[in-house]
Amino acid sequence: MKRILTSIFIVLLIVTGCGKPDGGNTPSGKANLTFSPETITLTSDKAEVTVTVTAEGDWGVTCSEKEWVSFFPSGGGAGTSDILVKFGENNTGDVRETELVFATSAGKKSLPVRQNYFVEETVISDPAFKSCLLKAYDVDSDGILSSKEAAAVTEIKASGCGIKAMPELNKVFKDITYLDCSDNELTELDLSGMSALTYLDCSGNSLSELDVMHLVDLKTLDATDNPSLTSVYVWTGFKKPSGFNIPSSASYAEPQIDTPAGYVLVWQEEFNESATGLPDTGKWWYETAEPGWVNNELQTYIAGRKGDIVTADVSGGTLKIRAIKDGNRVYSARINTIEGWTYGYFEARLKLPKGKGTWPAFWMMPTVWSGWPDGGEIDIMEHVGCVPTEVSSSIHCKKYYHAIGTQKTAAKKIATVMDEFHTYALEWTPEYIRTYVDGVQLFYYNPDNYSAGRNKDTWPFNKPFQLKLNLAWGGDWGGMYGVDESCLPATYEIDYVRVFQKP
Repeated sequence: MKRILTSIFIVLLIVTGCGKPDGGNTPSGKANLTFSPETITLTSDKAEVTVTVTAEGDWGVTCSEKEWVSFFPSGGGAGTSDILVKFGENNTGDVRETELVFATSAGKKSLPVRQNYFVEETVISDPAFKSCLLKAYDVDSDGILSSKEAAAVTEIKASGCGIKAMPELNKVFKDITYLDCSDNELTELDLSGMSALTYLDCSGNSLSELDVMHLVDLKTLDATDNPSLTSVYVWTGFKKPSGFNIPSSASYAEPQIDTPAGYVLVWQEEFNESATGLPDTGKWWYETAEPGWVNNELQTYIAGRKGDIVTADVSGGTLKIRAIKDGNRVYSARINTIEGWTYGYFEARLKLPKGKGTWPAFWMMPTVWSGWPDGGEIDIMEHVGCVPTEVSSSIHCKKYYHAIGTQKTAAKKIATVMDEFHTYALEWTPEYIRTYVDGVQLFYYNPDNYSAGRNKDTWPFNKPFQLKLNLAWGGDWGGMYGVDESCLPATYEIDYVRVFQKP
């Protein structure tokens, strides 16, 4: 008799499935079985739940969602017993539901399961600013401003909310076009990178200075009723639009440049305006080349524009060098300063591209070509997308260069090089070469510190060098782990380039 009942039970298990709850079609209370809990509701995290089953006879449990639900044991007999049910993490972006189906010879009974999805909260440090944003943009009313909700914001109206600070503004909401933060308690307002902004009302605060240098599309500005405001920093060649209003105590000024001690500014490129949308040909020239020209790189270098393909454009206060796939080719740009310098302090503010295969650089070569590596090379910043959080500096000369494994180099881990701007600099003197990232030394080279000493093979760095900016694709280093064309187009963004020399 027991063998016959077991056979019936196996048949029941075969014909019984598990999926999303079907609105009560599953018989309830007919299986001579109870379980606790009677429902399971989960967060997005992995979880383990113990279900206590009380049955009058043999039973089994099934579930079709094997990718994220597992359990042990899968059945039992009369009496009370426990099963351990494991649930995987829900990173699908949607709520998911299923049921555990318990079956006996008398029928079946379901235990509904619901698992919420992961919500990445947008961290807003100022309580008043957070409250204002939640009122306007918490679409699902869960008390959390999710990353998805934040990304959908195109304008912020936050007047009279008691806001003291908005440090996340230019990070989380950098692409908004409209900002009204009037009548609050702001003492500073960082708008860097918010090049899409066309309307700004920051009146009625306590700002002492306001930098709108990179807001080249800004049409309306109200900065009145800021009693301490003295300077509104604007871009080179600024002409006051009719929609700009600032206090009588304030004046328009070009931004103050942090000049290294002992140096003076001799050359600069702020990339704030361009009549053609391309880099200023009075300051820069293009190198053009076919794939394989150097380092087995895969890109085709063009002079900024080829039909609808634009690999170097000035917009929103920055230069953007792009690697773009078109047909079977990847196009990019490599630009050089027309002018050259011997010694000085060279600085650029850069945000690096993402993707395996990218290889951006900020570097220097002799103005007059004399052969490589004998003529020298200074790599202020190099980065490869296959090692995403590391930047490096190097020098190359006849004695020390990478092909023979003797180059002098140093690397530094920076988690945000592809998400944020960082400042990269070179101090080059008759005695040494030193590079910096955000003011902190990365690399130092002085040939006197090595046994070979200082000679033409170790120190060709005594003649004019020009600055170079380029975005390579693939090659011996950039492509050492292959390339991922799904990341294209990739963008290398340059905020400014400045040159300082000792008087």
